[in-house]
Amino acid sequence: MVVYLISPIARTLALIFISLPSLINTSQLDYDTLVFSQCDSSDTNILQKVTTKDPSYSNPNLLLRAQALYSFLSKLESESSRAKFFNTLVGNEQHAVSGWFQCREDYPSEICHRCVRELRDISSRLCGNATSARVHLRGCHMVYEIEHVDTPTSQANHHNYKLLETPERGLIHKICDGATAETLVGFEEMRTVALTAAETGVVDGHGFYEESYKLLHVVAQCDGHVEACDCGECVSAAAAAAAEECPWSTASQIYLEGCYVGYTYNPHEYPGDSYHEEGGKTSTGKSLAIVVGGVAALVFVAIFFLFLKSLRRKGDGTFNLLLFFYLSLSII
Repeated sequence: MVVYLISPIARTLALIFISLPSLINTSQLDYDTLVFSQCDSSDTNILQKVTTKDPSYSNPNLLLRAQALYSFLSKLESESSRAKFFNTLVGNEQHAVSGWFQCREDYPSEICHRCVRELRDISSRLCGNATSARVHLRGCHMVYEIEHVDTPTSQANHHNYKLLETPERGLIHKICDGATAETLVGFEEMRTVALTAAETGVVDGHGFYEESYKLLHVVAQCDGHVEACDCGECVSAAAAAAAEECPWSTASQIYLEGCYVGYTYNPHEYPGDSYHEEGGKTSTGKSLAIVVGGVAALVFVAIFFLFLKSLRRKGDGTFNLLLFFYLSLSII
């Protein structure tokens, strides 16, 4: 009887232990924080008006454009459950939307899907029916352009991916941390070596690189349509921009057309001990230990009471002895 009761609990406990690391890691990822957005002039409420069939909105061209954008965003969200990069063209001969989404390569597929879903909501709220837009979250980003495809030329050019007319490898956005590194001995050399390693590492990593060098943690990623050689050159340009735009920043993020590079200085980092910006290994390990210990204690108590219950049904006098023993331990 006791074995029969314990067996399903043991199976449940095993499933919990297997899934705990994944649950803890994904819960600590900061994927949906807005980094920046770029939108052209637009009616930020048009998507809401179209989806709710607002009678005050009767411009047929804008309605068709909004419907194409709505279909495009829905397509991206759907594909994000299967891929971390996807580009497409959605629409008809009069109104179409071309663009793509990209997720951080090291994030799980479930997080990618959540991020793109959040990206869709944020871009609709911030950019509305913009003819072109770029929205970056911590875990993913999206670029799109509304275009006409009724001519062979426009159909042939919709894969050029220069949707916002940004110069090749031009600086799109930068974030320089306010802390100064002028007093840190060897900081420039350390950053140069770390970013140089990213230039080659991103090629070997098929468009993604994450590593720590001494006290610097570096992340680099190229958009999915960028070829390997171009990816290395783009990261090299981003590294040069980081040194020029954020010369004494202990942390920076550089966004170019086609790639991203970011570094963080961590005085408590140990060489070779890679970590994510969203949470260190130490905190993850402590969280895992606390949760596993709590679950194990609850399961043990449940098994103990089931065991007592089975003895009580049998009328065994051992029940009173075990209950007395349990209460004595609780008091102690």
